[in-house]
Amino acid sequence: MACAVAVCAPPANAAPVPKLWPPAGGPGHVHVHYGEEHLDDLDGPAIFPKVIADTIEFSPDLVVASADKSSNGTVENLTTWKNHMAAYDRAGIPYFAAVGNHDREALPGFPDGVSPFSPLGPYLTVFADRPYPFGDAPPISDPAFAPKERPAGDPDGASSHYSFDYGSVRWIVLDNSCFSFTTCDGSQNPEFPDASGNQDTWDFLATEAAEAKADGMVVFVNMHMPTQDPRPGHTQPTPNPHNMGEGTAPDNAMFEDAAAAAGVDGVFAGHVKGQWIYKAQGVPYYTDGGAGGEVYVNPGGEVGVDTGYWHGWRMLRVNGTEIVTDNVPVFVPGGVETAGPRRGSVGDALEFTAIGKQPTEKGPLVDELELREPDRTRENGENLPEPARIWTSTNPLVLAPIASEDDDPRRERASQTQSGRFRAKCPGKSRVAITAGIETAAERVTVASAKGPIVRSIERRRRKLAPGKRRAVAKVVLEQPAVVDVRVVRKGRLVKSLMRKCKKRRAIARWDGRDARGRRAKRGRYRVKVKVRSDRRPVAERFGVRLVR
Repeated sequence: MACAVAVCAPPANAAPVPKLWPPAGGPGHVHVHYGEEHLDDLDGPAIFPKVIADTIEFSPDLVVASADKSSNGTVENLTTWKNHMAAYDRAGIPYFAAVGNHDREALPGFPDGVSPFSPLGPYLTVFADRPYPFGDAPPISDPAFAPKERPAGDPDGASSHYSFDYGSVRWIVLDNSCFSFTTCDGSQNPEFPDASGNQDTWDFLATEAAEAKADGMVVFVNMHMPTQDPRPGHTQPTPNPHNMGEGTAPDNAMFEDAAAAAGVDGVFAGHVKGQWIYKAQGVPYYTDGGAGGEVYVNPGGEVGVDTGYWHGWRMLRVNGTEIVTDNVPVFVPGGVETAGPRRGSVGDALEFTAIGKQPTEKGPLVDELELREPDRTRENGENLPEPARIWTSTNPLVLAPIASEDDDPRRERASQTQSGRFRAKCPGKSRVAITAGIETAAERVTVASAKGPIVRSIERRRRKLAPGKRRAVAKVVLEQPAVVDVRVVRKGRLVKSLMRKCKKRRAIARWDGRDARGRRAKRGRYRVKVKVRSDRRPVAERFGVRLVR
């Protein structure tokens, strides 16, 4: 049974449990990407606002969306999406968007978003007031943001393709919402040829990427439709490959060639409702379609980590040319539960698991998303992302993390691991907590001592001490393992911690007469406090030592 972190009393000197994972702080800039918001899907009104709220908690530098915003590009639907995104405006976080096939105006006689000849329609006016280059308003005021100067004669209305620089990244936003670039090029804003002389999307991509690469920048492409569909089996209502042309457009292979030739560092798409990753000619492609739309299910009706059908968003931290990326799940508040052993013995390897309930009630229920690495042996298993998460032992002297071979390098190595596995080192109590996105849950765990006494003796080793050389001030002899904590205090204030370790048989604490900052302590009387901690009541002793010159 999981316990809320706030009500589980932490042990002394507990390791902190992160409030957010992935880490929100760090060098570089944080970019957020997601797609398939679909506010008019069954659970879209619950999932998409949660995605927005969760991402704001991480204070990203900008948000980039791949669409679809709804099922049909009407003024009402597009305005509703825009009103939800206003939460980013209030938080001071800029956002930019691509055009989805469902964002275009549906033609009579065609289901929403199906015709490749649907016009941009209201899209141009609804988003015209967004900052340039997305819309016509003045660019955002941010030292890291560097849009190109708006050319004379730039047409009114929102842009369906554009680029901008943020920090060391150039984002190139392309429009393939007509099921191919070739078809979309006839209905672009601005039109081709554009002010720079680009004849079509291919020219635009090559020109923008080459300019950025010449300046040593990272190049990301944001578009709606991916070039491949790595789902494990194609599903209804999209039994064919759900990419450009449903697998028939030559633009799929053409784009992969062009992206590789241009040195693109990542392509970010939506269109498929779920989460997948693939590579083409060395370029990573991220299909982040879990921001609100009703996820598809595999032929067996499964959803979850082993299929890619779950809800979440992507976080990228870019520091210069270094890129770190995570798929972050969204859960209902308090929706994560943990399971694992509540007791263990010294030497045991204890394994913990967790599941989370996502905000789905009407569509395919994702109420048991397992927070673990997916099964790579399944069909297209290599294309499945892991839900971001970290496990923390609040008392690593009692429970120490067992790292996996590819464990997260950002973890606190002494207390954290992705694996959910911990080694029982010393008798005592700890919490084992998991954090995924903004949700945390924990278990209380006891490592039990053996029968019989724990401490044989605690002895004072020195009454007087001259500063300069480390001399033994306390000796502890144990009957069985325990955490030995030895401190020097004066007038109730800590001068220096001499030891806090899991010891098996004996422990000798030494002091050189200096404080925690390495300065010589003043002469006079000090107290040496010894406390032996285990799963039982602590055994404590204290005695005096005089520091002389």
